[in-house]
Amino acid sequence: MSGDWSVRTTYGNPAPFVQFWASGGSTASGEILVRATGSAFYFKSVDLYSSTTPIPYTIKGMRNSSTVFSVANTLPNTFGNFRTVASPNAADAIDTLSITLTNAAAACCRNPMGLDTIVLTSTPSTTPTTPTAFSLSGQVTDSASGAGISGATVFIADGPNAGRSTRTDAAGNYSLAELLQSGFTVNMSASNYLSQSKGVTLTSDQTLSFQLIPQPTTSRPQGATVISFNGLTVNDAAVTSFTESAFTVSTASGAWVASTTYGHPAPFIQFLAEPATTVTGEIRIAAGGSTFSFASVDLYSSTTPIPYTIKGSRNSSPVFTVTGTVPNTFGDFRTVANSNATSPIDALSIVLTNAAASCCRNPLGLDTIVLTR
Repeated sequence: MSGDWSVRTTYGNPAPFVQFWASGGSTASGEILVRATGSAFYFKSVDLYSSTTPIPYTIKGMRNSSTVFSVANTLPNTFGNFRTVASPNAADAIDTLSITLTNAAAACCRNPMGLDTIVLTSTPSTTPTTPTAFSLSGQVTDSASGAGISGATVFIADGPNAGRSTRTDAAGNYSLAELLQSGFTVNMSASNYLSQSKGVTLTSDQTLSFQLIPQPTTSRPQGATVISFNGLTVNDAAVTSFTESAFTVSTASGAWVASTTYGHPAPFIQFLAEPATTVTGEIRIAAGGSTFSFASVDLYSSTTPIPYTIKGSRNSSPVFTVTGTVPNTFGDFRTVANSNATSPIDALSIVLTNAAASCCRNPLGLDTIVLTR
């Protein structure tokens, strides 16, 4: 066995299962070996899992130290669910099984990857009949210019294909293969565009295209001050109070930390929610009693939507309250603009709600707070 594997008893297919981690921006490999004290057995299937990344895997069967079969492929991002990988060699006798997973974490956050439900038999199994599968493809374009949008995220939200995802190429084209025949919802998101969802019933190879509407441009007011957290230089250091450009940012709830390896631009501040928990994080901004105005803030989440409440007050009296939910940004940032950007205030509160999925903990954060004085 290689990799820093650990047992998780609160989740699985069913619980428990084993997993290992890769730190943000790093790649880790984990291998497990299964033996039966010299006896022959047959490998039928295994369930694989990842929080935020695809799962490259290599499965090898050996007998008397000689390779009987080797299967290598990549399972699309499961977004915290499990997916079964069936063996095409279930009729081949082996005495050792090796399963190697490659965990390449995104720069934003560390990623758990693991496996469960390894099915072995003492007699050969017939290769299962492959269910009818089709492909879904299309193009994602700018609704105004018609140009293809590169790097847009295509994500299947429900049905038996839930969790399948890909990104568009330089021309805005995408393709998802080996999808089971069913109806499901496709979510499309891209930086600087409003997200969009469409339903499709897949009964053959089909085309589904999207025209995304650009996010309303948030122009910075003349003379704006941007809190960019550039003074934070230690990654993962706790943040309780921070001063920049005569503004003081203090944390009122949530265990906020600095992330110097990511941001909009880096660094930014974030807090975590453990799997299946909900954590509220609040920051407050003041200017030593002087008045100022709030224009916008950039919000971020790894795997969940972002419910937010932003309140401005003056002399302890409410001036405005802005509430909403930013759809899942899939690790990108989205700008939330204030419709009361000219209202003078002397205190600003930004509250974010981090409701992590049962599979994995979730980082939620903010950056680039635009203010005027």
